[in-house]
Formats: sequence, structure tokens, C-alpha cells
Amino acid sequence: MAADNLLSKWAIWVDGIGKAGNGKEYNPPVLEVLTKDFKAGDMDMPVPVDVGMAPMETSFALFGVDVTVLPLFGLQKGKKNAISVRSTYTDLAGNTYDLVEVLRGMITKIERDGQDTGDQSEKAMKVTMKLDYYKVTRSGLVLIEIDPINRVRKLGGIDALEGIRALLQLS
Repeated sequence: MAADNLLSKWAIWVDGIGKAGNGKEYNPPVLEVLTKDFKAGDMDMPVPVDVGMAPMETSFALFGVDVTVLPLFGLQKGKKNAISVRSTYTDLAGNTYDLVEVLRGMITKIERDGQDTGDQSEKAMKVTMKLDYYKVTRSGLVLIEIDPINRVRKLGGIDALEGIRALLQLS
């Protein structure tokens, strides 16, 4: 059915502090499996082979200048920055459900909009974060969990790396 999964509202938390009412934009990470073409001597054409994932990155923008986010820039000794984004989606029947994203990593870039003589209400601070953890849940069900440090790549409840961890005796 068309329009059965429409974004309704969203809010962001940075380092456990709610930013509801201040979120201007959120760009979820792009999930990309890196591949290499493999062709054996008897094959007519190469086939893609999974060789890991591309690095994950996210960005978000908050209206104004957020003084609680500025000090989170760069390497934080003994600490990983965490953000969470809670979204609601609605279908045409009026049913609403949640989608919760948990992201962890390092803030690598903070860009502030230029100041000029025009309307200042839309000015924002854009934050870019390189990730080492990403998890998506819908109505309590884990859809995606990417945790490269612990060698986890769960999609739809199936961990693609579980067998490798077991063979290497890492779990």
C-alpha cells in the first residue's frame, strides 16, 4: 500500500541530553557493504564477495549554537559520544509506531552557519560524527545492529559475523 510508512515527527538526544525543539536536520548513516569481484578459472563472470563494511558517518544540525555539544568535539579520553534519534512513523490508517536509532562515535566536524544581516532564526550548527556503533529498533524489535569493535553485523535478527566469531573463538 502506498504511503504506509511516513515519517511524522523526530527528536534527537546528544550525550543523554534531549534536544527536542532544537533539531533542524538529521542524516542517518549510509550502510554499505564493500565488495570485491571474484572470478575462478571456470567461471564465466565474476561474482561479488563481501569484504566488510564502509565506515559509517552521520550528521545532524541543531538550531543556534549548542554549548553542550561544542565540548564533545574530537577525541574524548575514556568516552564515546552517543546520540539517539527517536522518530514516529504513521500509516494511512492512522497507526503510529516508533523507530529508535542509537549511534556512538567521535564528533569530527562542527560547522556553524554564517552570521549575516538576514533572518537569524534558521541559523544552525551542523555536527558530523564518525561512528563505531549503530543500532535501529522498531517497536522494541532490533532491525539493525552494527558493532565493528565486537564484530557484530545483525540485520533482521541474523548476525552475519556470528559464525566467524565462533570459528576464531572470539565469542
